[in-house]
Amino acid sequence: MNVDLRLTSPPAAVLGAERGQWLYRGLYLAFVIGGLALEALAVLLGSMIALDIAPHLATYDEIYGLTLAYVVISAIATIVREAVKRREEEAAWLLWLALLLGLVATRSHAQLDIEALIVWFGFSIFCILGTRSVVRRLIATALAGCLPRRPIAFIGNSHSAAMMLAQIGADRRSRFQTVGFFDDRLDRPGPLTELLPCLGTVSDLVNYIHNAELDEVYMALPWSAGIRISELLERLRFLPLTVKLIPDHVPPALVGRGDGQFLGVVMPTLMIPPFSAAGAVFKRSVDILGVCALLFPLIPLFLLVALFIKVDSKGPVLFRQMRSGQYGRQFSILKFRSLHVAQADAAAETLVTSGDRRVTRVGRYLRKYSIDELPQVFNVLFGQMSLVGPRPHAPRAKADGRIYAEVIPEYMLRYRVKPGMTGWAQVNGWRGNTDTEEQLRKRVEFDFQYIGKWSPLRDLEIMVRTIPSMLMPPSGNV
Repeated sequence: MNVDLRLTSPPAAVLGAERGQWLYRGLYLAFVIGGLALEALAVLLGSMIALDIAPHLATYDEIYGLTLAYVVISAIATIVREAVKRREEEAAWLLWLALLLGLVATRSHAQLDIEALIVWFGFSIFCILGTRSVVRRLIATALAGCLPRRPIAFIGNSHSAAMMLAQIGADRRSRFQTVGFFDDRLDRPGPLTELLPCLGTVSDLVNYIHNAELDEVYMALPWSAGIRISELLERLRFLPLTVKLIPDHVPPALVGRGDGQFLGVVMPTLMIPPFSAAGAVFKRSVDILGVCALLFPLIPLFLLVALFIKVDSKGPVLFRQMRSGQYGRQFSILKFRSLHVAQADAAAETLVTSGDRRVTRVGRYLRKYSIDELPQVFNVLFGQMSLVGPRPHAPRAKADGRIYAEVIPEYMLRYRVKPGMTGWAQVNGWRGNTDTEEQLRKRVEFDFQYIGKWSPLRDLEIMVRTIPSMLMPPSGNV
């Protein structure tokens, strides 16, 4: 695949939207926290009214405990569901759970007052729903000026794209912001030429999404252009994008179904990213917290390894080597030096084999137990890698004399996610070299399984299983 490495600067509108997002998120969080505090107050007031009716219903300590339980459960639900507008349906079961706890607490008392419980439930749920309605209105009005719009772009310069642009402009409630279009035929003017900035060719998407926020594109091509659509998807498939097709006419089977519609016609989704936005935030948060937790105990080990390396052979402690990361972009990976300096292979074209004379005495142990990979925690901290993901390979690495992408055409799909310090393939016994086609195919097969079935629990499982796989490496690990 030929990738254009020219940098494409994001338009000012997108940069403004990115700055506005931080203000919006801060204010949004303040409103949600304030609303949650009011909900807790409603539960507390409801319980106080119930106690006036039936003083024996519960003690004040029990009431405070139930209110705290509601706050914790509601906060967790808010984080999981992510939007205030989707929380009304949870009010009943959240409050019901709190009341069930209350019923358990009242079993130690002589009498259960149903009237008091009904008052508590009714007053609290009325106030909670009212509070959520007010918070929702405040978010819609007070934050309207800084509410970030979702940036989108078109692929192609056609009349259907211009029609969708006009539809977005006419819809005052639209949360889309069209930043421009990409088109391989730059010398041919079209309906969008005078309406939107041209951001370059389709290949420029690689650099654009690296420098600006863009996670959804709309392909403005006719249904009949099946070959062209397939060719574009082939070029885009390693990018973390949602790709939708703007229909040029109305197929009967698609009329009036779904939410993402254009002129009453559903826009088929051709490609989705491997992680949702929430999943990506979660994964990055785990990376940062994990690195912070690992750095403190690793510092003494780093100093000890550095001392052994300096005593064993001449040269630097750390070794830098280029690797291919997300979107196919190259970065400098950090490793403890395990080869003699004069025989180091910076391009990694010749993989290390068993008994390789280039490996130092200390390096044999570092490589066997994967200790040489530990400095990559800094690559994770810099955002170039993740704790868990497909292992990064050198751009010119070969299997049976052929570059990896030549052996497996789908190899580039690994670049849809950040490379990791450990991965699904490694904990399933596929550590070490990939110098044969069979080894490479098995490694990539497990990488695809990870990308296709990612979940937070899968990452946790991989991290836990990595420890015994490092302590008891396979015999072929060199």
